Amino acid sequence: MLPALRAAYAAHITDLDASSAEDAKPVPISHTLLGVAGGLRSLIAATGWTEGDLHSSVVLLSRLPPGDALSRLTLLSFLAVPQWREFAAHCARNLQAQLGPLSDRRKELLLAAWLSFALAVLAEPSLRAAADLPFRHLAEDGEAVRRTLPYEASQTVAPLARRLVSSISAHGPPRSGAASPMPRSGTASPLPGAAANGVVSLSAAAAAASDSAARGAALPLLPRTEELRWGGADPPPNRTVGSYASREEYIRTHFSLLREDFVRPLRDAIGTVRRGEAPPREVRLHKGVRIEGTHIGEPGGVLHRLVLPTAGAAEESGLINGSLVALSSDGWESCRCAVVAKREAARQRNDGSLFVAFQRDGAGADANSLGAAVEDAAYACELAVASNAVYEMLEPGAYWGAYRPVLAALQAAAADTSGLPLESVLLRAEACDAPPDFVLRGARNFDVRPIFNETPQEEGMLVDVCCPWERASGGGELAGTSLDEFQLRATKALLSHRFGLVQGPPGTGKTFVGLMVVRTLLRNAALWSEEAAEARRAALAAAEAAPATAAAS
Repeated sequence: MLPALRAAYAAHITDLDASSAEDAKPVPISHTLLGVAGGLRSLIAATGWTEGDLHSSVVLLSRLPPGDALSRLTLLSFLAVPQWREFAAHCARNLQAQLGPLSDRRKELLLAAWLSFALAVLAEPSLRAAADLPFRHLAEDGEAVRRTLPYEASQTVAPLARRLVSSISAHGPPRSGAASPMPRSGTASPLPGAAANGVVSLSAAAAAASDSAARGAALPLLPRTEELRWGGADPPPNRTVGSYASREEYIRTHFSLLREDFVRPLRDAIGTVRRGEAPPREVRLHKGVRIEGTHIGEPGGVLHRLVLPTAGAAEESGLINGSLVALSSDGWESCRCAVVAKREAARQRNDGSLFVAFQRDGAGADANSLGAAVEDAAYACELAVASNAVYEMLEPGAYWGAYRPVLAALQAAAADTSGLPLESVLLRAEACDAPPDFVLRGARNFDVRPIFNETPQEEGMLVDVCCPWERASGGGELAGTSLDEFQLRATKALLSHRFGLVQGPPGTGKTFVGLMVVRTLLRNAALWSEEAAEARRAALAAAEAAPATAAAS
């Protein structure tokens, strides 16, 4: 038996004499199986299956929690392997002969497991499409075996047998072959404007995309399929004159602009490839990509292992954790986004592997690079059916990992009813040049010694942050800092203005300037903290009360 299967069997099937698989409490074994090193399907394919091992695997699979997405993914991992699927079909056709010699108790257990397994497969369209098992023959053999059981055991299994017959009648014979390799819709509902045959109307999809763009902050983080295929309305422009009408308008505008900054180049690249032209220089197109297995990422997460056609293709690319890729198996008529994860683990394999977390169509703030959420496992099931399909993969030039946290923060701000930080500045550009509130309260003399980091730090260096520093503390030029002229100017602006913006290309010292400002603020915490403000108010009140007390006496 497959070692991982044996371990799961020993860890989770604790009562082999349970009355039936239906009565037994479902055991969560998906993580044990999906998390095996090397990928579950690869190990299943490398295992030599005997009849006893096959029956044991069916017992284990029959104990999976029904209706759970990870359970479906585990079942698909077995059904996607031809050796296991064909041997399972053989055992199902000969179930009466194989179970006949066993004891009544063992016969009851295995029959209940087979019936429960068949019911779980028939209950899911993606599983039915992948199974290609002789369900009618299984039902007939199962009924023949049931009649040989003692009365009580026979009655225990009877409900499962009746349900299987009803399920077969309801669904008809299972359709052979795989499901559509790259579904055009999300896991929950078809695309807006999708017809019954799956064809998307251009006008309907464009209208849906336009409506999504108008909603702005309601857009998901990741692009939807129809956005990449058809595009949509341009995002609203940033206001350079006048004020925003509301906090919602400000967030919607900047969310849409930033998101479109990432989505548009990807959409243009897909359009270029669809026209048969070479993609832009900053975009990489990988052909011959296959899905080769599923893995557990973080707790509750599901990753897929992609294999690129050459072992060095992944290394030659710029893909790192958090990068986004788009895949299609139908000439980019439809596509799906995935986020790269576990790059170091993939590099160690040295076989062209790439671990990705496929995301639901238009995933929201839960989209991440550590593994798809449990809800995304339903889509992972659909992908597992299509594991033999060949994909094209586009690698955008922009890094999704830099966009995602900012977009998520804007979404969080939209949901926060407490207000937007610096709302008067961001929405109405009010008092941008005014000093900070704590300076207006009288705390203008700051110890700026941390900025002059090439001088001894023990003694203070007090300056009026609202005046030119060269004339502070009695005049004279301040010296002894590693900051250059522009960096020093930036630190002065940040300390003396309510709102400041520092920008520049990589390596110009933006982070270092921020560090110097934070160190200075912390060194002067007694001037701006709430406790200090309260102490100043109390001292001022006492000073104002002193003359009145003296006059009264």
